[in-house]
Amino acid sequence: MQKYSRVFYLVGFLSMPLFILLLVYGYIKLNEMVSEEIHWGHNKSFAFGQASREGKLILLSVTKSRCEMLQGLECGEGKPDLGTYVLLNYTPKEQEFQTLILDDRFVSLKTDPLPQYFLLNSAGEIRHISKQLPSVEEMQKLPKKE
Repeated sequence: MQKYSRVFYLVGFLSMPLFILLLVYGYIKLNEMVSEEIHWGHNKSFAFGQASREGKLILLSVTKSRCEMLQGLECGEGKPDLGTYVLLNYTPKEQEFQTLILDDRFVSLKTDPLPQYFLLNSAGEIRHISKQLPSVEEMQKLPKKE
């Protein structure tokens, strides 16, 4: 029995570096996956708070269906520069959309078809309006800060 216990200690000792390497690899892989996924926010107060804390502009996307991550062209599929903005998405089914329609700044929502995109500063001033999601080149030309 004592002969086998030495083997078990040796196997355990040698497997520890392999286990540590697997943990490090898993941590790196998870960080890569998280950094690639861009999530659209759906809470106005959180988006404006984050924009003022980080000094970013808010990209408000008003679409027919809810944007989750980057699925679909109207939600920014293939546009990696979206990560430099605080993303906020509304649909006509949400209560916040009804509030937007009553706001004079967003009068185009009453008449023009969706999707529509607004670039706002943290004070709520509109910096850019578009019927299409701005291209990466357009977004790089737009100011990132107020």
